[in-house]
Amino acid sequence: MTKVLFLGEIIGLTAVRFLKKNLRKIRAELGIDFVMANVDGASDGFGLLNDTAYQIKNAGVDILTSGDLVYNKKDIKDTLSKTNFLLRPYNLPSRFAGKGIFNYHLDNGVNIGVINLMGRINFTKIFAQDQFAAAENAIERLTDKCNMIIVDFHGGATSEIQSIQWYLAGKVSAVIGTNLKVLTADHRIIDGTAVITGAGFCGGRPGIMGLEPEPEIRKIRTGQFIYSKIVQTNITLEGVLMEIDETTGHAVSIEPFRRCLGSRVMPPEEAKE
Repeated sequence: MTKVLFLGEIIGLTAVRFLKKNLRKIRAELGIDFVMANVDGASDGFGLLNDTAYQIKNAGVDILTSGDLVYNKKDIKDTLSKTNFLLRPYNLPSRFAGKGIFNYHLDNGVNIGVINLMGRINFTKIFAQDQFAAAENAIERLTDKCNMIIVDFHGGATSEIQSIQWYLAGKVSAVIGTNLKVLTADHRIIDGTAVITGAGFCGGRPGIMGLEPEPEIRKIRTGQFIYSKIVQTNITLEGVLMEIDETTGHAVSIEPFRRCLGSRVMPPEEAKE
């Protein structure tokens, strides 16, 4: 049995620092074989810097997935082009930098296929192609090489996320919804496929999706551009823990994961210890 931890979207550098300090301990404590995380807002809530990507990888995350904000920072294109651990949505045009699928090899010989997909509802800055056709293509490329396949579906609507989950039921090991930044209570297994609509987020509380409430309220009330501020207290990891049978590729269990890591800002120098 392979134990997988999927972490919801990482929001802000303070969350990254706490991840660096704690993730390897959590992996050892829970006997986790593989960790993947969505990193679409890891640097400042709105994109990913090159250095941040490597910090998250070095913290103990095996595969990083992304979404509609993946190209917000200019320097990330180089990382997407040169590395295998950072993925962008597979159903973006092929001319875009990076790749959207990867076959990850565990030391015990188990191969884990990862597919990064993005929806087409409520995204206005970047436009994806048909996720259903892209999923079929990616599965065809991975099936003969992998013991299991895990899909991160970065969706803008619950209906869109659940539609792809039902479409892929029985075809992959898990379809995990990201982008909503809410840990939903609908985790279940459909025909051997573990699903959840929202994997939550990794970041500070209380707030609005890891952001300070006041600027977000002003944005909505005034319609003006206002810089967001990251919440830097009560850093909490959210996501799901799954057990997947590597002989069949079927999910055996899925349960919500939540772990509060700290109630104060961690100085950068402390995170390096």
